[in-house]
Amino acid sequence: MIQITSPEQELYDYFYAFSQSSGYKTYDHLPMQQENAPYPFVIVGDIQVVPTATKTSLNGNVLITIDIWGDKKQRFTISDMAERFFRAAIGQVLTDDYRFYGRVEDQSKEFTQDQSVPDTVLNRATLILNLNIL
Repeated sequence: MIQITSPEQELYDYFYAFSQSSGYKTYDHLPMQQENAPYPFVIVGDIQVVPTATKTSLNGNVLITIDIWGDKKQRFTISDMAERFFRAAIGQVLTDDYRFYGRVEDQSKEFTQDQSVPDTVLNRATLILNLNIL
């Protein structure tokens, strides 16, 4: 049986591996309290596919959300980590079975402070990376 990997799964795996190879603690979910995740950490999260197709190919865009969390003293670290992901999404991205292309103007970064945990300030970067399936 032929195994087919979707473009969104390959892109997810690409950025998950990119995060790990950059030395970041990486998760596919928000770590639970009992996991005792050290800051900073990365969540390779939500994916959205906006497909277009021709008679012979699957095209469209894949949007992937990357969340980076740090404590109140790690604002610079979070910014640096976000910039690495941002730059990794610009230009051609090659996976085993697909080619993607990311344009600068299609990427977004947002930096916020989260105070949802009592007596805690966390720094958070959220990136939405938008890559075109070639």
